[in-house]
Amino acid sequence: MTLAKSDRNWMSGIAGEGVVTIGDPRLKAPTASVTVPDEVAELLASMVAGLRSLNGAGLAAPQVGASVKVVVVEVRRTDVFPDRPECPLLQMINPVITARSESMLMDWEGCFSVPGLMGLVPRAETITVEYLDPSGQRVTGEYSGYVARVIQHEVDHLDAVEFVDQMRDMRSLTTVANYLEHHRSSTQGG
Repeated sequence: MTLAKSDRNWMSGIAGEGVVTIGDPRLKAPTASVTVPDEVAELLASMVAGLRSLNGAGLAAPQVGASVKVVVVEVRRTDVFPDRPECPLLQMINPVITARSESMLMDWEGCFSVPGLMGLVPRAETITVEYLDPSGQRVTGEYSGYVARVIQHEVDHLDAVEFVDQMRDMRSLTTVANYLEHHRSSTQGG
């Protein structure tokens, strides 16, 4: 099996085209709920294309400069994260995490808006999320493990929170290169 290649620019600290980076006020701007799902169809298509181009696991609208409650998640294995569990495309409009397990997992996270860096972040092991799909249908889903981590990370963006804000200890902050050389073997899969 050939693994997708993780974005080399992101790995070396360069943001992908059109990606808003940490420190840009757009990442801290309030996000608006979407009232008509059709109005974000073009945004969703653009975000899916961007996510796939970057070979990432998730992308939130604020990361592309849109202050609306929209998230896309699609987890595929890559050369940097060859063991992470895959998840088919989820397009979430107005996602709300309605339940979180008491059980927490500590694992590594990175972010296209914080290029070149990774750190250890605690996340609920299992979550329940309510959202609208692109057709406007209400969906309730339960997610565990890595996919739950990605969804929590992306929903955080809708509340102006980056993964570094969730880190308990900044001493784990590392470059992607150092993660690959020194830390990857101690993770649960990315």
